[in-house]
Amino acid sequence: MNNVIRTLRIVVQLVAFALLTAGLTLTLVGRMGSVVRFLTELQFGRAVAMMSLSVFVVWTVITLVFGRIYCSTVCPMGTLMDLSSGCRRLSRRGRSRVYRWSVPNNALRYGTLLLVVACLVAGFTLLPDLLEPFSAFEQITDGFAMPVVEWLLPDDMDGGMKRAVASLTVASSITATFLFAVTVLIAYQNGRALCSTVCPVGTILGMVSRYSIFQIDIDTDRCTNCRRCEYACKAHCINLDDHLVDGSRCVGCFDCLAACRDDAIHYTTDRKRLSQPMLQKIKGMAEASPEGEAEATMDIKKLKS
Repeated sequence: MNNVIRTLRIVVQLVAFALLTAGLTLTLVGRMGSVVRFLTELQFGRAVAMMSLSVFVVWTVITLVFGRIYCSTVCPMGTLMDLSSGCRRLSRRGRSRVYRWSVPNNALRYGTLLLVVACLVAGFTLLPDLLEPFSAFEQITDGFAMPVVEWLLPDDMDGGMKRAVASLTVASSITATFLFAVTVLIAYQNGRALCSTVCPVGTILGMVSRYSIFQIDIDTDRCTNCRRCEYACKAHCINLDDHLVDGSRCVGCFDCLAACRDDAIHYTTDRKRLSQPMLQKIKGMAEASPEGEAEATMDIKKLKS
């Protein structure tokens, strides 16, 4: 079942990415299908910018139920990152590549979000356009497609118009190359690090997903601490020392489910608790007071004997 969930996610992700890439490219020559238009209007960041309350509410409800599945299904920049990190893991040197748990950089996450909001309120769109994932991906596709559009221009076109298009093409290509290179290189080295730090959409959805009904949960009775799930987590959000998954950073890729060989990690509404309540009680007593610590020590000695 775990592999089925992950496979379904990958299929949806790749289909959405292919349609968006083709659709945004064809938009430059005045063509966009209804399916691509629907996927474009479905983007969370675009919905916020366009003040589309319906799309905002739909994604908020979906995230509150299923977590940040937006980030691993219809977000094109997320797919670009996954393709980049996947290429490394397929290479000879990358087969031994593993990810590790990292402490969330909340200062950077929320600071970036506040900066983006401040820019939007002040009317500055440069930074939001660079950090909002769909807008950034749109700039990448436009920049790479513009040279083709320029090549297709008729020979008898006005010279001034041609020079304007050529100038626009150069600027778009430079921006696209910069965004593409930064995204691919960071994802190649650190997976979804950008999603967990500077992406404003990821931060907003993360605020909701930490309370989602369905979450990744680790069964402490089955877990053998092999750390395969942690090594597969490109969002760096699995803490096996405490057997916890940071729901605010989990992007719902389900790679950890497929990596576990002990059936110890699940996508579920049921939170697994330790099956030794006595030990939990002893730990709580030890933290409560010095007297509790002494009593807990005596209880542990009794248990050992």
